[in-house]
Amino acid sequence: MRLVRRRGRTAAFRALRMTGATVAAFLVAQLAGLHEPPPLIAALTALLVVQATLTSTLVNGVQRVLSVVAGVALAVAFVAVVGLTWWSLGALVAAAILVGQVLRLGPHLVEVPISAMLVLGVGAVGAGSVGGDRVLETLIGAAVGMLVNVLFPPAVQTRHAVRSVERFAGEIAALLDDAAATLVAGPVTPEQSTRWLQDARRLNRHVPRLDRALAHAEESRRLNVRALRSPWGTAGVRTGLDALEYTSVSVRTLFRAIDDATRERTGVQEDADYADTVRRTTASLLARMGSVVREFGGVLTAEPGEARRTGQARLAASLTAMASGRALVADLLIGDPRSRTGLWELNSALLTTVDRMVDELGPGPSVEAPAVLVEDRAPRSAHRMRLGRRPS
Repeated sequence: MRLVRRRGRTAAFRALRMTGATVAAFLVAQLAGLHEPPPLIAALTALLVVQATLTSTLVNGVQRVLSVVAGVALAVAFVAVVGLTWWSLGALVAAAILVGQVLRLGPHLVEVPISAMLVLGVGAVGAGSVGGDRVLETLIGAAVGMLVNVLFPPAVQTRHAVRSVERFAGEIAALLDDAAATLVAGPVTPEQSTRWLQDARRLNRHVPRLDRALAHAEESRRLNVRALRSPWGTAGVRTGLDALEYTSVSVRTLFRAIDDATRERTGVQEDADYADTVRRTTASLLARMGSVVREFGGVLTAEPGEARRTGQARLAASLTAMASGRALVADLLIGDPRSRTGLWELNSALLTTVDRMVDELGPGPSVEAPAVLVEDRAPRSAHRMRLGRRPS
């Protein structure tokens, strides 16, 4: 119900902004003397200009004005030379599209030929008047739309984007916790290990959506006075998302090794007691890995101050616990002469995954700041992600 109420308020506020801009542009155009025909172009322009963010509002307003002015100018030039025929219409549309592409009008490209055709249709006598009125209406609509967004700025989307990244970390942690609980209960079936592998593969599909949400959040903060009241920035969160993505890829590789070991029953026939020891140590380490990922997500969403410092302390404690679990697995790997059992692959995958998690989620040069807040680690992590985002 809280989610419905929050989304309902957001939708109502956006509807009021767009409606108010539309009506205000219509009234301003009438006050400017535009009565016949009714100044619906001004109202339509204001409606289209009022977008989700202030930067997009400015860009859309400028592009729309340029498209109308270019179309009217082309039509007036054509009317002065030729009338309305099939070939002049075709030439005008082609020229308008070319001009729109040269001006880089984007989604407003089609406005150039539309404005040109409307002015061309009135002939040489009324072309100047109709063209001037259309340009004036567009200017009024664009100005009203921009003014509405300045006086009533749209909501900042940073909180939603940050929470989405935290949920992504929670999903990774939940998968690790589920596998740990199942391994503690007893031997794993091939169906269970396959399901974990499939879930790990699905995790990576969320990253493009989260990346778009962060980009939209960054855009919503530009030129927006409401961003001054938002405690979150997106620079550290984007670095954290990169770290979580690389962690999810490593986790997927780990579950690939678990699935292989489960299906092939490696080590069970040769030494059941040793296989049981590996199962229990794996369960313990997976649970500690899940705790690290969950605490890392909590640091991402913690507000600056005491809440963030508390989250950093909990993350440090989780990393220490994971390091002790890694030491147990390393002892098993080093002291095990049974290279033919095949469990070396699983132990090695565990150690490799933990090392990568420490590299991505662990402390940087400063012990007091986790990796998500250490800016000088961002380029290295991002470079690695570009070179190999999908190693398995």
